Amino acid sequence: MDHHTQAGTALLTAAIGWIYFFTNGARVFTYLPQILAVWRCNDGARAISLLTWSSWVVSHLAAILYAALVIHDGFFMSVSAINFLCCLTVVAIAWHKRLALAP
Repeated sequence: MDHHTQAGTALLTAAIGWIYFFTNGARVFTYLPQILAVWRCNDGARAISLLTWSSWVVSHLAAILYAALVIHDGFFMSVSAINFLCCLTVVAIAWHKRLALAP
């Protein structure tokens, strides 16, 4: 691999890293309206799919474990942990709301 190809690959890798950083940084803010909507919901948050949100919790947990134990990447682990906590928050609030309405 020549110097120009290595530089191009490094530039592409850096660009992908920054795109990942910014899109996941913005993603945290997109969780907030969903968390507030579930919090304000009075019908047990029935519009929220616990299966879907729980699958995202599990996938983010897998990403945390992968980042920590396989690739040893603290940044990736941190981003995955934030996504995990946000998804878990939605699941926990919806679950609590449904339990509160249970007979």
